[in-house]
Amino acid sequence: MPALDNHGGDPTPARETLTQRKKRLAREAEIRGRPKSKAQLAAEEKEKREAALANSHIDTQSKGFKMMAALGYKAGNALGAAPRPGGGPDERLLEPIGLATKEGRGGIGADSEKKRKIREAMAEREDELKRRKMYAAMKVSPEDDDNLEQRRSKKKKKTSSRPLGSINVLWRGLVKERAVRERDARMRHDVQTAALSFSLQKPGYDPEEDEDDIVALARKTNKDRDKANAVVEEVALDLDEEDAELDEFQALPVADRLDKLVDYLRQRWHYCFWCKYRYPDDALEGCPGTMEEEHD
Repeated sequence: MPALDNHGGDPTPARETLTQRKKRLAREAEIRGRPKSKAQLAAEEKEKREAALANSHIDTQSKGFKMMAALGYKAGNALGAAPRPGGGPDERLLEPIGLATKEGRGGIGADSEKKRKIREAMAEREDELKRRKMYAAMKVSPEDDDNLEQRRSKKKKKTSSRPLGSINVLWRGLVKERAVRERDARMRHDVQTAALSFSLQKPGYDPEEDEDDIVALARKTNKDRDKANAVVEEVALDLDEEDAELDEFQALPVADRLDKLVDYLRQRWHYCFWCKYRYPDDALEGCPGTMEEEHD
């Protein structure tokens, strides 16, 4: 039983015997004599370095500090001119720039280059997400600018029957892309059909066929082919015309174009692209705001 303290009654540890003391000293000596591993040495070195860097870098006993103190500097003050009232936060440093320990094998600037690539990749990913949302907003926008419900109707006019200049510039680019794809597909189909038709109707050598008939058939085939090419060129001419208004709009950042589309839907149709809901009036009661972040 451990001995009891006469004053407080708490148990006190028993006195260490000579045998126990010898064992303890031998164990401690063994631990001290045991060589440390590289990981332990590195951990101790890192701990010492972090403890040293955590202290203030301003040594009040150094000659440099004494010279600055003679010029009016006091410990804890920032160097440089203070910002004007209302000119923004004070970003002056109170401590020298800390040391950044480099543990990798990359050269100087390798980490900065890696961070730059990561930032660029994140910016590209964000830009692509905004671009997808922009195209989604374009598809929501009514192409005939008459009624939002008419866009969902199956009896809407074809895009090719309207001049591109009469379409709202906010979604004119999407309409033009669709028209270009349709034109290219139609041209490929016409070329394949014309080539197949021409190969089937191409006159061959027939001793019973009159020479005049052969010439007439060849002229008719060439005339039909020229007529088809003329129609294709006429369609392509409308799509390939310069559109300064569309070029100026597409030169804007994707985020700005998306904001314009969202604002148009709100003002023209009382439709919130982020809520995915059309409100009964321009008050848009219940909508948290115009920004996507406000709808989280």
